[in-house]
Amino acid sequence: MTTIVVYASSTGNTKAVAEYIAKKTDGTAVDVADAGSVDLSSYDTVVIGGRVRAGKLPKELIDYVFKNKDIISTKKTAFYDCCMYDKEKGQKQSDRLATELGIVNHIYINKGKKMVKSDTKKIDDFIATF
Repeated sequence: MTTIVVYASSTGNTKAVAEYIAKKTDGTAVDVADAGSVDLSSYDTVVIGGRVRAGKLPKELIDYVFKNKDIISTKKTAFYDCCMYDKEKGQKQSDRLATELGIVNHIYINKGKKMVKSDTKKIDDFIATF
């Protein structure tokens, strides 16, 4: 199985999670700014990761997903968002964002950099789903 994680990060939390997922899956993490030239057909799994600001994902990440929706829809997909919310509020926001992207398998992550250094269980459980 080959995995690519396409992410948009501003403070490093989303990037840290992307790199962790890529390492654990022997995959590749690519910033969305550099992902335009990547051939997604060579990957089995596409993971989309985005930081959330004011309840929204970065426009460039949304544009990337919709521009590549035909090829992405033929792959195993997963989505994670890094946000400031936790528990029910974080889950509701993640549910809404995943629906907007058309990706069913998703999680929200609070404090991504800290999580990859100290408590990776939530991310590891997420990885096990794809």
